[in-house]
Amino acid sequence: MLNVHSIETFATQDGPWIRLVIFLQGCMFRCKYCHNPDTIPVENERVMHRSEDDVLLRMRKEIEYFWKDWWVTFSWWEPLLQASALLPIVKKLKEEGFHVCIDTNWYVQTKEAREVLKLANLILPDIKHIDPIKHQELVGQSNENTLKTLDYLDEIKKPYWIRYVLVPWYTDDEKDLRKLWEYLQTRTSAERLEILPYHNLWVSKREKLKLNYPLKWVRAANSEDLKRAKGLLNEYSEIIYTRG
Repeated sequence: MLNVHSIETFATQDGPWIRLVIFLQGCMFRCKYCHNPDTIPVENERVMHRSEDDVLLRMRKEIEYFWKDWWVTFSWWEPLLQASALLPIVKKLKEEGFHVCIDTNWYVQTKEAREVLKLANLILPDIKHIDPIKHQELVGQSNENTLKTLDYLDEIKKPYWIRYVLVPWYTDDEKDLRKLWEYLQTRTSAERLEILPYHNLWVSKREKLKLNYPLKWVRAANSEDLKRAKGLLNEYSEIIYTRG
C-alpha cells in the first residue's frame, strides 16, 4: 500500500508535458523552508492508503486526457521512502507504456529505491545545498547520499533534471554557486538544471498548522536574484532553466 497525500491532474511543473502527479507522504528531511510540513510524517489524518490496483486504475482513467503520451510523476518529497510498495507499481506502469518521473531528494539508498530509479524514464533530483555543512544546517541531514545517488544515475546513464531552490542568504552565496558549477561539470547524465526561486507564500500555512517558520524574516527570491545566479553559472548555461 502507498501512503498518498494528494493527487494533482494537469500538472505542468513536475516533469515534461502535462502530467498526473501523485504526492506521497513522508520525508526524512526537515528543510527550513518546507512549504508542506504536513507531508513530512509518514502518517497523518489526510493520508490515503492506495493499493497497486488503486493507482493503476486511476492512471488508466486519466489516459484520455493526456495530450502527447501517458505521463505520471511520483513526488513530495521522498517517494523512495516507499520504494518497496512503489516498485511493483512503476514496473506495471512501464509495461503499459507510461512515462514515469521520480521527484526525489536522494537520501534513500535501498535496493528497491535503486530499482525504481533504474525503471523510471526521468529523475528530478533536488540538490538542497552543495556544501555539506550548510546542507546539514538547512535540512537536518547530510548531502552524502544525495551525491552518491547522482553518481549512480550517471553510472546507469539515467537522464535527470537537477533542481536547486535559490534562497536569499542561504543558497545564493557566490562561492557556493561556483562550487555547484564545478560539481555539475562532473555530471554526465544531467539534462537540465532548474533554479527555483524561494518564495514565502507558505508562511500562512505554517501559522494555520501552528508550526514555527524559521525563515519568516527571509525575503522571496526575485528576478534579479535569478539573473545573478544564472550569470554565475553561465558556463553551464546550456542546461540552466530559471523558473519565475
